[in-house]
Amino acid sequence: MPGEAEKADTERTRPMSKPTVLLLNPPGDKLYIRDYYCSFSSKASYYWPPQDLLALSGILSRDFEVRVLDAIVPRQTPEDVMAAVADPSLAAVVFTTGTATIKNDLALMAGIRAARPDLKIAASAGIMKFIGRELLEKNAVLDAVLLDFSDSGLAAWLAGAAPPLTGMIVRTPAGLVEGPLSKAREFAYPVPRHELFPFRRYRLPIARRFPFTVVVTSLGCPYNCGFCTAGAFGYKVRTVDNVLEELRALAGLGVREILFQDPTFTINTRRVIEICRGMIEAGLDLTWSCNADLHALDEDKMAWMKKAGCHTVSVGIESGDNEMLKKYSKMITVEEVRAKVARLNDHKIKVLGYFILGLPGETRASAEQTIALARSLRLDIASFSVATPDLGTRLREEAVAKGWIPAAASLWDSSEYPVLETGGLSKEEIWGLRQKAMRSFYLRPSYIARKLFEVRSLRGLQVLASNALSLFGK
Repeated sequence: MPGEAEKADTERTRPMSKPTVLLLNPPGDKLYIRDYYCSFSSKASYYWPPQDLLALSGILSRDFEVRVLDAIVPRQTPEDVMAAVADPSLAAVVFTTGTATIKNDLALMAGIRAARPDLKIAASAGIMKFIGRELLEKNAVLDAVLLDFSDSGLAAWLAGAAPPLTGMIVRTPAGLVEGPLSKAREFAYPVPRHELFPFRRYRLPIARRFPFTVVVTSLGCPYNCGFCTAGAFGYKVRTVDNVLEELRALAGLGVREILFQDPTFTINTRRVIEICRGMIEAGLDLTWSCNADLHALDEDKMAWMKKAGCHTVSVGIESGDNEMLKKYSKMITVEEVRAKVARLNDHKIKVLGYFILGLPGETRASAEQTIALARSLRLDIASFSVATPDLGTRLREEAVAKGWIPAAASLWDSSEYPVLETGGLSKEEIWGLRQKAMRSFYLRPSYIARKLFEVRSLRGLQVLASNALSLFGK
């Protein structure tokens, strides 16, 4: 039998178990996408993981045992979440949220708080930059909110560090303490733990291969379009080496398709080329798509992107009326849209175009111009959303100032019925134009024939049929 001294030595050398943190994408009654900058219900059968939880999975894994519950994908229930948080080894829950779901998400947190008063609970979402302090003041179930998911403040707080902490607002006995935001224009973080997420179940209509997931190479946006939140976050980039490290890890996991989920991946020509060259030199068997800014796209970028595996770019076209584009600081004209889309077509890069209907100043004539522009361009997919006064946008400031929405209003979904009526068009008219846009774009015989011709497998046909049913089921 070992003596007392030997027992003590054994205890000292035994690895200490790490505290466990649950990263939670809460359940919902719809297929919600809690994108960091906005949240909405999927218009079709597509879904990707929350960028903030992905980044946090790597950051926290250095000091914590990390578990992930993405309750949206398997359509899990609040009861399933309550069962997961009953585990006595759990020390904290960090959940992602957004304007489309925050009311229900907070109700779930209240249930967790009642069942597990010992847990630390923190919320992550882009909206925390604008209403984080208010949420903490009004919701005692929350202990902290994240203002920047790429920072190390959360890990320090979970480890017991006292605020102020970078990129966080924390509740303390003395009140709320807000830490500073990092001023660094470049950042890196440990490779996200993609294997903890159900990445084999993620779907994207434009994806060519599966499994598929997302990668973030920059945060925020240097532009300031009046209807978009991303510009309010400033702009900073991940180091190219850090991005390539994650891509190599994903290839090792068997991931075959990437969506670069930056608001604007294509801002800096040199950086885009460095990432593309790095992918080519590493021999990564990855196909990919990205969010791109048409104004910043040039021939060099298009050529390198295509060579590195890019097959589709998603671009904000927004309107077919130059006056509307100018009013909301969209740095492009209809003429430039036509020219850039044509060049992308020449490079055999497909285009997903985003459009907004119902912005203040919109008339039936300008909306019809937008619909006509969408039909005239060779787009693979067209996404028609209704104008939504998101937190942090100039559109919201205008809507509140002119009495179009109450100052406290914040719950909406840009893929659902309009919340904004400015006098130019009624909500019914805006919704009718959105439905007309969908039908006139997708039900063209030429478009249907083209999409059917592109189908190369039974799975591809199933995805096409599922997306069509979902799109027109609204």
